[in-house]
Amino acid sequence: MGKSEHKLMNKYSDKEIINSFFEAWNDGDSDDIKSALYALLQRFGVTHISKETGIPRTTLYDMCKDDSNPTLENLCLIIDFIKDQRSAS
Repeated sequence: MGKSEHKLMNKYSDKEIINSFFEAWNDGDSDDIKSALYALLQRFGVTHISKETGIPRTTLYDMCKDDSNPTLENLCLIIDFIKDQRSAS
């Protein structure tokens, strides 16, 4: 992530990033879901999310690629992680 991208991420709160994921999920746009997932990985740390969900780091990154098709199982693990983050704040 470049400096400008990092600065852009810092202007959003954890809650806003989490909400953007759920908005993308509700809209059903797979590209938006992948972008929102990438934002989550950057905000909360891919290593941390990997440890909490049991999803390998490489799989998490692969889930964000344009040509990927993340499994429902992995997306549900991400949603469980996000719910835990919501309740912790």
